[in-house]
Amino acid sequence: MSSGVARWAFVHLDSWTWFVAEYRVWVITLATVVGLAAPLAGAARRHMPRPVPSLVIRSGAMALAFSAAAVTICSLLHFSDLRWLAPGQRSTVHVSAPGGLLSFAKPIVSVVNSVAGIPAEFRATQVSVHIAVVCALMALAGLFLVAVTWRRARRADVRQIVREEMRRSTSAYVRGT
Repeated sequence: MSSGVARWAFVHLDSWTWFVAEYRVWVITLATVVGLAAPLAGAARRHMPRPVPSLVIRSGAMALAFSAAAVTICSLLHFSDLRWLAPGQRSTVHVSAPGGLLSFAKPIVSVVNSVAGIPAEFRATQVSVHIAVVCALMALAGLFLVAVTWRRARRADVRQIVREEMRRSTSAYVRGT
């Protein structure tokens, strides 16, 4: 593979991962809604009875977990990207002085700010890691829901298959007589 093709692929991958990181709320919401609707739409399309709630919850929880994990990965790929910050915040960051009981530190903070400003990439990294942690916790919550509903959903899935087979066998018996 030539470096031109690899560069083209990485540029497009970069833009797509930034799109996912930027519109993370919409991506997670849309994936979860589609995950919740998939069992209902599948049952309606095959003219079957509505699935039990545990199947719907399991499907939505899996969609939540996978979409939140994808957003976590995408936000960590752009951990020091200045696009996380508003245009006014993309310059060197200064430490703010504490107030109240810790106001004695104001002279120290002014010396630190005059000697070395904190790079804006540090703040961008804080923002991206904060988002990654929140999305990782959402992914864990989704996986917890999958684990909690797994047994009930599996039993309901088996019951639904048995009912469908019984319906098929009785309809074949009725047609045969």
